[in-house]
Amino acid sequence: MRCDRRAPRRLRRIVSEMATESVFESLVQITHRFFWCLDEFRYDELLSMMRPDAVWHRQGQAPQGHAAIRANLDGRPASQRIRHVISNPFIAERGERSAKLIAYMIGYRADEGVRRPPPQTIDGPLRFLVVETDFVEIDGRWWIQVQRATPEFEFRNAAATK
Repeated sequence: MRCDRRAPRRLRRIVSEMATESVFESLVQITHRFFWCLDEFRYDELLSMMRPDAVWHRQGQAPQGHAAIRANLDGRPASQRIRHVISNPFIAERGERSAKLIAYMIGYRADEGVRRPPPQTIDGPLRFLVVETDFVEIDGRWWIQVQRATPEFEFRNAAATK
């Protein structure tokens, strides 16, 4: 019987790919849940996904820490209905206990000054952004450490939905 010396190398590669897929699935789930909590005004749950010293670069500001992020979120109009659609996620960087996930995001918003039940009619998307999220793993749990939402496109009809 002949021993294939490449087998351990292949096995390590397969295990590494499986671990990366598992990490990818976890990070995508956290990202989707994070923006769902934002859309639903579930700020305590949103903050529970972030490190206590996390930084969130959004809308020209960069609050750091739970208290500053919460104060920023509390300034959002409660009358708005907003949805963030995340697509095309991928792991751009991977360390032993860190990862950077990049994804696209399209925001949709309606705000007539009064909270209305869905469906609401809007003229189109608000904006298209690239979202880069730095995650850290601590004690087997992934946390958001830094998130950057950088606008790439503004839509002409967005002014009607503001």
